[in-house]
Amino acid sequence: MLTMDDIKYIKRMYECEGVSLREIMRRTGYHYETVKKYLDLEDFNESHHPPKELPSLLDPLKPVIDEWLKADLKAPRKQRHTAKRVYERLQEEYPKSLQVQLRTVQYYVSQKKKALRESQKNAYLPLYHPPGEAQIDFGHVAYYDNAGILQDALKLTMSFPYSNASYCQLFHGENQECLLQGIKNMLEHMGCVPYRMVFDNLSTAVLQMGKGHDRILTETFQRFVTHYNIEPFFCNGAAGWEKGNVESKVGYERRNLFVPIPTILDFAAFNERLFVWSEEDNKRLHYAKGELISLLFEEDKQSMLPLNQTPFEVCRFESRIADKYGKVAFAENLYSSSPKYAKETVYVKATSDEVILLNSEYQVIMNHHRLYGKGKESMKWLPYLELMSKRPTAIKYTTFYEDLPENWKKYLNGLSSLEKGKALVTLSSMLKQHDMGIASDALSIALSKGVKDVDSILASYRLLTATSAVPEPMQLSGRVVQMPKLQPDNRKYDSLLRKEAIL
Repeated sequence: MLTMDDIKYIKRMYECEGVSLREIMRRTGYHYETVKKYLDLEDFNESHHPPKELPSLLDPLKPVIDEWLKADLKAPRKQRHTAKRVYERLQEEYPKSLQVQLRTVQYYVSQKKKALRESQKNAYLPLYHPPGEAQIDFGHVAYYDNAGILQDALKLTMSFPYSNASYCQLFHGENQECLLQGIKNMLEHMGCVPYRMVFDNLSTAVLQMGKGHDRILTETFQRFVTHYNIEPFFCNGAAGWEKGNVESKVGYERRNLFVPIPTILDFAAFNERLFVWSEEDNKRLHYAKGELISLLFEEDKQSMLPLNQTPFEVCRFESRIADKYGKVAFAENLYSSSPKYAKETVYVKATSDEVILLNSEYQVIMNHHRLYGKGKESMKWLPYLELMSKRPTAIKYTTFYEDLPENWKKYLNGLSSLEKGKALVTLSSMLKQHDMGIASDALSIALSKGVKDVDSILASYRLLTATSAVPEPMQLSGRVVQMPKLQPDNRKYDSLLRKEAIL
């Protein structure tokens, strides 16, 4: 077929220059019939004719192949049908109906797999929510800590628009570790994985926003979604309506789970209770479909993918240089390691609720609860006290002494150098099992009883931390029998000692 430039050139030579057909043939190299066809052509509208589908001997078996390939969407990648395997199964199960060779099956399987992939892409419309899709969002909630102080926390909600089911988990922050740990907890609870998840443009997941829905993702987030075979979808900027279901669920959970404001002592235990509450809440009717949410959620699960049986380790791993006191800065807070690591490289392994400090051989130096906020410090005294017990006179001139509880500072001030060393060893032994609060209480108990030696302090500590009940002093009742008093008489021994010994 000639291009429009070629056709225009032929018509111009003939109509404007008066060139003969034979000369046009010589100049262009085209056949007489071709030149004549385009000179006579008057309608240059572009024609559109749908491709004709010719019947194939494979047509009776195409529905069977389609079912196999659709089932493969939920199967592990390494256990999906190849075209050769499809052909072999057709030979085994439908020998009389199979009238084509391997090449025909290969061509059809290739085309069908492309069509299935395209159908999944076409389903990713912002307002269309097929079964197996999830939406993710954080929301703020308030709670009381063990001291009765009102605190702020972040609730991560995963909702399923098709069934209107949801799960949630509570965390201290909104960092990447909290996001991925919350998703992991919910995936493991369900035992399956939504094939597609809709997110806000969280900085913990998105490094840079591109045109449309294109995003450059953080490496750890990419590893996570690839590990669990999740297709992430990010909303347009300032377009919260694209994940309206989860926006609604965040408020619904806040109004029903956090009114009145709960007291939370252990986030892990509370998160387990949240799963129980969600399962119970799913037993109500869907607001529009009139069916139980739990039954619709089963349809959601049927469209989900199998869970990767290898757990993904959610953590951040970074290197830091400890300061001159052996303290390590991480996420705008300080964590103690040990004096011997001062000015050395220390590795930080951070999870959503823990910060683990490692040495150059990746051996654990110290474990800390993760701090949230800015300018806070987690101090583990044990390594520092072991060093100070060998140099007790130096402790008063260190920053560690200033951080000691007031009663321990006062107690150490009144001791000699030798006694101070023993007291620090005792304090160190207590801190191996419990925190400084218990050690401070043990000292207060001993001093209240008028004793201050280290053995008495250690006895108070053991009494304070005893797991078994402490026996009450014996109470005697009734008349006590008075025993006669014995008067010793050593005169018989004196008489024996004055006799001569018999050889």
